[in-house]
Amino acid sequence: MFINYLSKSLNAILFSLIVTFILMGCENDSFEHPNYMAFNNVEYVTEFPETFSLQNKSIPNIDIIGMRNFAIYDSILILNTTKPNGLWSFYSLLNYQKYGDHLKRGEGPLEFMQGPSASSNSKITNEGDQLVAFLYDFQKGRLLKLNITKSIETNNQQLSILNDDLPPFLFNFTFIDSSRYLIKKIENSNRQQIRSFIKDGHESEISILKKLNQASIVQGEDYNILSTITKYNNINNVFLEMPIGLNYLNIYSLDSTIAKTICIGEKLYDIEEIQKQSPEERIYTFANSRIYDDFLGVVFINEGKKNYQTNRTKLPSILLFDWNGHPLAELKLENHITSFDIDFINQELYTFDVHSDEFFKYDIKDILTTLKLAN
Repeated sequence: MFINYLSKSLNAILFSLIVTFILMGCENDSFEHPNYMAFNNVEYVTEFPETFSLQNKSIPNIDIIGMRNFAIYDSILILNTTKPNGLWSFYSLLNYQKYGDHLKRGEGPLEFMQGPSASSNSKITNEGDQLVAFLYDFQKGRLLKLNITKSIETNNQQLSILNDDLPPFLFNFTFIDSSRYLIKKIENSNRQQIRSFIKDGHESEISILKKLNQASIVQGEDYNILSTITKYNNINNVFLEMPIGLNYLNIYSLDSTIAKTICIGEKLYDIEEIQKQSPEERIYTFANSRIYDDFLGVVFINEGKKNYQTNRTKLPSILLFDWNGHPLAELKLENHITSFDIDFINQELYTFDVHSDEFFKYDIKDILTTLKLAN
């Protein structure tokens, strides 16, 4: 009797769970176990409405010796280099005229021990008619402001310190405005990477980010499993968080208006399962992200670490989404890249590969027209 009762009870529970899952659907999947660095709202992307092959590339007439990454803003090309007296170089996109080198490596009051990246952890924006960059100093825990327009016009670096009381060695620093930042630091014996919000010097936790903060690894594991690059779209007040070893993106706002995970594929990568793999077996998923007013893009690598470091075999693609996380297009490449950006004035896409030092550009007028995209 007891066995029959137990069997019936288990069947009833199982049936109830199945019905509940069907009613909830993908949008309300709940991952309470910290094996996923994802929100409850998950959208799975297995195909894109448009696919384009990038061909007929040309080579920009620019000195790229020591180049690491780059960024484009309006008609200016910014190269991030290893040159000690020119960590950032500025060029005109019209004729590739060089405007000058700025930012120095060193231990002086306005020098960097490690050059800030032009493609991440730096915010480049317009203030009135001036193009400026807000730079996080990783080693010294400072926020600096570079007036790019005045630096070019005067051929003299216009750099100032805005905040010298920030935590150093942050895993992410995302500039919102001069008094608000989103940061990410490693805690709990290197087992977690915790996101928090700084406003007017006061640090606090944001409730919407608790779901992501719970993700953890075992002690002694590679904490880069949880590493991400975070960028902020001030037009829509939305953040994009891109991991380097997980197959999903997180899009969210601090006021909880949106909190969505975009999974590339049919199943989220399980952090616990990744830790069971050897480091060589683990997958590099994303390499670079770019945000624009109306859409975002990421470089999708999707290759094992061993192959990626020794003999890359998979060609990457650039995946485009709108700010609601809906897929727009896949741009297939015929060469390897680690970063990209778009010149909307001339409607050209630039790519760079740090491993081969290949710097190319493509005419994408037809693609932008088809997708009805503009910055």
